[in-house]
Amino acid sequence: MDRKRVPGPELSVAPLVEYPVGYKRWTPLEEKRHDLKRQTEDMRPIYLKTGLINQANGSAYIELEKTKLACGVYGPRPAKKLGGILSTKGTLNCEIKFATFSCAKRRSNVRVLLESDGFGSCLAAAITAASVALAHAGIEMLDLVAGCSASYIQIGPNPASISSRTSSSKARGSISTQIFMDADLEEEKYEQGAIVLAYMPSLNEITHVLQSGKAEGSTISKSVEYCVEACNKIYAVMHHALLESINENKEAL
Repeated sequence: MDRKRVPGPELSVAPLVEYPVGYKRWTPLEEKRHDLKRQTEDMRPIYLKTGLINQANGSAYIELEKTKLACGVYGPRPAKKLGGILSTKGTLNCEIKFATFSCAKRRSNVRVLLESDGFGSCLAAAITAASVALAHAGIEMLDLVAGCSASYIQIGPNPASISSRTSSSKARGSISTQIFMDADLEEEKYEQGAIVLAYMPSLNEITHVLQSGKAEGSTISKSVEYCVEACNKIYAVMHHALLESINENKEAL
């Protein structure tokens, strides 16, 4: 035994550190968006095209980087007579299906949602694509409906930004809640809550809000404002896609 050295224990364990409820260790999510030249309040680039499905009365294809979705509208079709009685009411059937390679587990082969990169962004994209597909089918609506999502992520301190001489527990354990617009699958793994909003820009009306998780009231209000602002930008893309479809039909004639 070397008497000049302090002998340590044969076994050692990591110290137990108590973090606040819901705390996530610092992750380079903001650095990731910085590398992509995309701020936390920015949406991913959107590609929107109508007329993808020839068999459908109306269709739309939307792509947001890794999220790829196709929507088809079929009908109207004659309603089935129940008990020989003809009903004056119609039935709207809505289905969302995932492609086999877009799921963590392989399932039956379907061809509606081509690829997914996060639940919230997927639902928002489905709302947008469905609205454009309905308009492409010539179905009268009050307005186009744009969908947008936002995630609440608690960002801890960056270890590189904290000096080893810093002894303040407040500086070492400060946490801030950031709003990440249009979060992808990697970012959703760190979210404490999320919101999906559907909005009619021309009428300035919110048609649907889906809130999950916990967040401060001010954070939720701010995220709603961000989503409404983003929906107005998405509406311009939707409008352009429909106008482009009309021009293509005129050229075909």
